[in-house]
Amino acid sequence: MARHIADHDGVVTAAEARDLGLTEHRVRHRVDTGLWTAEARAVYLSAEHNLTEAAQVRIAVAAHGGVADRTTAAWWHGVLDDLPSPLTVSVPRSTRTRLQLAFDAEAKRRTFPAEDLTVVRDLPVTDLPLTILQVAAEREDGIAIMDRALQERRVHLIDLRRSLERNAGSFGMRRARMLLEAAEDRSESAAERAFVKLLREHRIDGWTQQVPFCGYRLDFAWKQEQIGVEIHGWKFHKYHDRWDRDQQKANQLALMGWLPLSFSWARLVTEPDACMRELIEAIELRRAV
Repeated sequence: MARHIADHDGVVTAAEARDLGLTEHRVRHRVDTGLWTAEARAVYLSAEHNLTEAAQVRIAVAAHGGVADRTTAAWWHGVLDDLPSPLTVSVPRSTRTRLQLAFDAEAKRRTFPAEDLTVVRDLPVTDLPLTILQVAAEREDGIAIMDRALQERRVHLIDLRRSLERNAGSFGMRRARMLLEAAEDRSESAAERAFVKLLREHRIDGWTQQVPFCGYRLDFAWKQEQIGVEIHGWKFHKYHDRWDRDQQKANQLALMGWLPLSFSWARLVTEPDACMRELIEAIELRRAV
């Protein structure tokens, strides 16, 4: 019992206690004497352990009889450094009970295919590909989170695509599909199309695409204003030599008196107006000289 409690952040359920040989009477005795505190129905925390973030996650999952998903699963997988609140759990659709816990927890009624569930450190959670899709759909920095997971090869495009198709009707999967399709596309080409669309929407003219410059090629150039714009797609598509070449290109622009600007696909999607304001300000400043 002591080993189980230590390995589970101080949390134990009545069912686990029974499997470890404790009778209902002995469980009740531990609660009555203060050795355990009841955090939810049939879910206990050892008095020798603090109510840590990990303990809260275990309690939330055990109390709801569900699985950690979305941002809580992302934290459990190590994708997020900080545990967001409320904790996020999915429960069977038949669940009707609303629980009062000592911390905020959000339970959604939905089920997932077995292929998209796993157990990490004895906790049922959504598998990493589905978790990445959920977080990418819900968070403003979801694009960066998906990109980093792909860079680190914690997930692969094929895994994300399979998980998406199995959960196509789930909440948020429309945005996840859009992000995944962009990631599957040639990274820079998708970003460049998004940039052209924004230029036309904001009626910004005077630009030329794919302009030769000192042995390089600029994605976009305002020749009269001497502004060169580079568009960056998803980082996981990049290799170090390409990053080095991009830096050399920006340095060459500056040495020749040009103004180098760059926009990432993530910013073009999440901050399109801010990107255009920066570009317009640069154009106006150059024209005022």
